[in-house]
Amino acid sequence: MEKINYKKSLGQNFLYDTNLLNAIASDGLVDKNCTVLEIGAGAGTLTKVLCERAKKVVSFEIDLSLKPTLDELKNTYENLTIYYQDFMDFDLNTLKFKDARVVANIPYYITTPIIFKLVESKEMFKSILVLIQKEVAERFCAKPQTKDYGITSVILQSLFNVKITRIVKKECFTPSPKVDSALVLLTPHQKYEIDNFEAFKKFVHTAFSMRRKTLINNLKNDFDKQKIIDGLKIFNFKENARPEEIDVKNFINLFKFLKNA
Repeated sequence: MEKINYKKSLGQNFLYDTNLLNAIASDGLVDKNCTVLEIGAGAGTLTKVLCERAKKVVSFEIDLSLKPTLDELKNTYENLTIYYQDFMDFDLNTLKFKDARVVANIPYYITTPIIFKLVESKEMFKSILVLIQKEVAERFCAKPQTKDYGITSVILQSLFNVKITRIVKKECFTPSPKVDSALVLLTPHQKYEIDNFEAFKKFVHTAFSMRRKTLINNLKNDFDKQKIIDGLKIFNFKENARPEEIDVKNFINLFKFLKNA
């Protein structure tokens, strides 16, 4: 493998420990029958493990200086396709995935945009495993009435079962970042029916627009105040309830009630 000049601007922190790489593939539920989407091939260490386990691997890498290293992998594994471009600019519909699995070591600086791009194409994926900053992972999994519970918690949990599969210490990376990471597995569920998901996302953003204020204060510009009070009463919440007190199910219930009021 050629010497790699790690680029801080691209959030490059790579993994080389074989046991950990195999554990990531296992946590990502990768087997010989599945297609895997990898975002950020990097030095190709995880890519190699995925190719050995999966039927097909489609990987993205924006750093063209890594192309010689990754092209060696392409020559070794016939089941590997690499796109040397920004994942955020790519139209996922062109891949025509069905029941694919995502396994990705995502740069900290672009975690949320990547996650929500994947969410927009959730029908393509059987599971999504991402290695992200531990603090962000905790927000994904957070429960009501905790400081980490917020917009991302509600939106992701309305669509997925979300769990941290393991913590990855900062020392495992080269170069080492300043904080620990966590592997988060998202598996789609059908617990709730949400007719207009874009409208629901906007509703959740508005509900959490000012955490220190009550839900009524945050929503009153978009909905009739008395209707909000009625909705909270129906779903057994106090009139002065704050957004972090409302669980995912009741966020959806309140959204439907107010939308149809």
